[in-house]
Amino acid sequence: MKNTLLLTLVLAGLAGCATLTPDQCKTADWLDLGRRDGQRGYSPDRIAEHSEACSKAGVGVNAALWRQGWREGVRSYCVPRVAWREGAANNSYNGACHDLDEPNFLRWYRLGQDVYKTRQQRDSTRSEMNRTENELKKAEKDEDRKRLREKLRQLDSEQSRLRRLLETLEAGEPRN
Repeated sequence: MKNTLLLTLVLAGLAGCATLTPDQCKTADWLDLGRRDGQRGYSPDRIAEHSEACSKAGVGVNAALWRQGWREGVRSYCVPRVAWREGAANNSYNGACHDLDEPNFLRWYRLGQDVYKTRQQRDSTRSEMNRTENELKKAEKDEDRKRLREKLRQLDSEQSRLRRLLETLEAGEPRN
């Protein structure tokens, strides 16, 4: 019983890794699928993953149509606004813009990553402030309370700096 359950879980996990189900392979609109993969920033190697998933279902892929769609779709991904958004969300970049002004894409992507990192620092500082406030409530000695109040002043100053920095970074979000 345990072996059957383990095998079922392993097979289900492997099936979860496939890019397409057997039914999707059989009914795929390869042009549209390529377009959507491009718009999502998948690399051109994604077709190999589709091919592997569909070969398990005994279905071939139309790589030429997929590539045509991917080239159309990736143009809408490789723009500053998407690059910034992807960086700000800490999403990974898979090299989809290699042939479409990748240096510009990466510049905006890194600016978005700066937003993500600043948000993380702001949240970390906020958590540290909460911990320090809780310590202050429990502190019994004057010297401990004084030290904790000073720490809170420093953290508050850092929090203000991070808020201003974040406002500046977010104001730089591309509009196009």
